[in-house]
Amino acid sequence: MSKPGFKFLIDLPVRNHWENVDLLRTSILNCFTAIFSELDGVHAFATVAAELLENAIKYGQWRDPSAKLHLRVWGDDDAAHVEVENPVDATSEDTRELLRTIDWLKTFPSAEHAYRAKLLEAATAPTGVSRLGLARIAYEGGCELCAIIDGDVLRVTSVTKLQA
Repeated sequence: MSKPGFKFLIDLPVRNHWENVDLLRTSILNCFTAIFSELDGVHAFATVAAELLENAIKYGQWRDPSAKLHLRVWGDDDAAHVEVENPVDATSEDTRELLRTIDWLKTFPSAEHAYRAKLLEAATAPTGVSRLGLARIAYEGGCELCAIIDGDVLRVTSVTKLQA
């Protein structure tokens, strides 16, 4: 990995445009490829960031044209974090479903177990409705997810433990 005491931080306000998701995923991927030697983890981490940004754009409350996403990526020797903030209607069904899903993920012994359960659920769901996203992010990204609402701002954070 890197020498002890290693830290990194990216902290950006982001316009809520779909094209920015791929731009930021690629930027994170490029930055981390220059730093880390284990590229599978780099790809997974960049994918988690992109998926969380996509969710924020898709389910955010964007009535105010000046509203922004906020992306924060940080870490040290032990863990890497992605945090996405976006405005929401705290009472919307989409927001409540996101919070329920993250709580549901925590009831499983691992992200793999939760993802398998979600796959089985999706197999019997009406066509076009899967709700696999968060379970897939946790599993493929090897991360734990948490979310909080502060007023009209939703903050979703992933934490990935780094291997020495």
